[in-house]
Amino acid sequence: MTDKAPREAGFSRDADKLVRRLSLVAFLLTHHGRPVRADDVRSQVEGYALMTDEAFRRRFYEDRSELGALGIEIRNEADPDGGELYSLPASNYYLPPIRLTREELAALGACLAVLQKRFAYAKPLRLALVSLAQGRPELLEEAGAPPLAVLTPKEALRAAARLPKLQTAVADRKSVVFTYYAINRDEELERRVDPYGLLMVGDEWYLLGFCHLRAALRTFRLSRIQSRIRYATKAPHDFPAPPGFSLAAYRDRPPWQLDGRQRAAVVRVGVGMAWWVQAHYAHCGRVEQRADGSIIYRTQFGGARQMVAWTLGLGEEAEILEPGELRSEAAAQLGRLRERCLAPPRPRLAAARSRPPAATPQSNDWHVEADRFTRLTTLAAYLLKQCGEGTTWVPVAGICHALDMSRDELKADVRVLNLVNFGGDGALLWAEFHGGKLEVTCDLAGPALAEPPRLSPLQADTLLLALELVGGHLPAGSPEAARSAEEKIRRARLGDPPRIASEEVPATHRDVLATISEAIRDRRPLSIDYWSEGSDRTTSRVVEPYLLIRSRGEWYYVCYCRTSSGTRVFRVATTRRLDPLPERFSPRADVELELYRREGIPRSSQYATRSAQIWYSPLVRRWIEERQQVDPCADGSCLARQPYADEPWLVHYLLRFGGEAVPLTPPEAKAALLATVERLLARYGDGA
Repeated sequence: MTDKAPREAGFSRDADKLVRRLSLVAFLLTHHGRPVRADDVRSQVEGYALMTDEAFRRRFYEDRSELGALGIEIRNEADPDGGELYSLPASNYYLPPIRLTREELAALGACLAVLQKRFAYAKPLRLALVSLAQGRPELLEEAGAPPLAVLTPKEALRAAARLPKLQTAVADRKSVVFTYYAINRDEELERRVDPYGLLMVGDEWYLLGFCHLRAALRTFRLSRIQSRIRYATKAPHDFPAPPGFSLAAYRDRPPWQLDGRQRAAVVRVGVGMAWWVQAHYAHCGRVEQRADGSIIYRTQFGGARQMVAWTLGLGEEAEILEPGELRSEAAAQLGRLRERCLAPPRPRLAAARSRPPAATPQSNDWHVEADRFTRLTTLAAYLLKQCGEGTTWVPVAGICHALDMSRDELKADVRVLNLVNFGGDGALLWAEFHGGKLEVTCDLAGPALAEPPRLSPLQADTLLLALELVGGHLPAGSPEAARSAEEKIRRARLGDPPRIASEEVPATHRDVLATISEAIRDRRPLSIDYWSEGSDRTTSRVVEPYLLIRSRGEWYYVCYCRTSSGTRVFRVATTRRLDPLPERFSPRADVELELYRREGIPRSSQYATRSAQIWYSPLVRRWIEERQQVDPCADGSCLARQPYADEPWLVHYLLRFGGEAVPLTPPEAKAALLATVERLLARYGDGA
């Protein structure tokens, strides 16, 4: 005997596994929870009959384990006559009764409408929603596209092309090997990593996992992976599920808390920026209000350079009080900056020499696919729901649209479903293509698989990720519907922490977004106080909001500004106050929104009135050339142009580099930076 079942021409080993596992599920479901013997499984389920005893035991265990990883737990119990009995209760296969209301389903459909063209996980998201809609995808179409857009820059999509391989590795617990550029060390090394999860921060994706080279958990930015990603072994799994690992612990840590031994820092923040620190950083520290409106901010830090950079970036509105060595480091950086302002570098340009760009992934498709088993069971439920117990004709185009699949994918999946068999005439369905229609006939196992299967872990995680990204900010429909849908899906995840997530939106931002969303929905103008980071000025305005946009990792709202008499874009993060007015406004025909939907928010280089030539030292050059074009210098430094609107913004930007960046032109930028440095040095003295 052989351990291989005969394979139909053109079928892969993976297709054989899928047919076998679908047949096993169909066989157990048609027994309605009654236990069956292993011998019955072996003799009646497609694919097992021709295997040796050892091969059957191995394959049957593997199939049960893989189905269990998808949330489909096959029970086993002792057989009084010896051996074991196996069963699959309906509750272990069918979608748990999440019981979404029409409003909740509409909120999820709106998430799909916003994300489907810009979301790496759009395909598993749609399959999950088809299951939740109980085979009625037309309910999702009713939601339509709300006045909200999510745009991802092309460079971020190129890095996201690595997501499909890594997502599969996370799900299958497969170790991966790749060459990685460690920007802190300025070195490329091959890494073997056990991938635990994927985290989206801004527009960047990060892999979190155990690095064998460092023998510790590490974070890897996908855009810094320099090679093709490959599996370390051919084994089905390479490592056990990490006990106690949760992405939540890594979602919202500031740069100064990422590495190193954590110590306490105390920073005084002036009235002008106290609101900013409270809005953005209260979650990672403690805020104490002072009578004059300033605050004392206490936070743990591991990286001294990052802590000093953040504080200096606030300019004269912040001062490190403790510990003494951190004050000394701030004084040393300011001293170095003053020296370079007084005696600017005189760099000599070199022939272009820079780190080669990361290797382009072999596939241009950056979409993560749902696992094939989930896709097949969703398709089976969809088709069987259409035909009941008889025969029906289903438009091919409608199937492809509902499940977001190509005609070739549909043909391949139908071919697999036609082979699902558990002995004799016990089959699932039979389907044949006739031009633009698919003739579907329900067979004996059809009724058992007509109900939607339970959500796979990937599907549940994808739904939660979509809700994290946009669910709470939907102007159309009720925000409460998105929140209640999220709670129901988290319960259906059965307590297992998600393996994909995005950075957490601060509570203050959520409040602002919720108010803007409601104002867009109700057509109410807003009274706002808006801080312009470029000019360091706060202005009061009355605006009519039309559109929310997530672009370059930030939230913005497009409005007609009554104060400026024109269309303006405002950043959520720099909105200090926002209050809805009781009146309502009528939409203005001259407010153009499609450009923003299509291209997002203009970069500063498109509207900044001035530009400075900045010298960056060899120490920070690699971070700069990673994000913009530079002119390399012979000593390893570089020159780059930095657009800006006003000197205050440019000064705060350069202070963060602690003497590793100075302006060479224009003169007024140099003078403004030096004046600020002198005042800060007078405050810090010798750092004591």
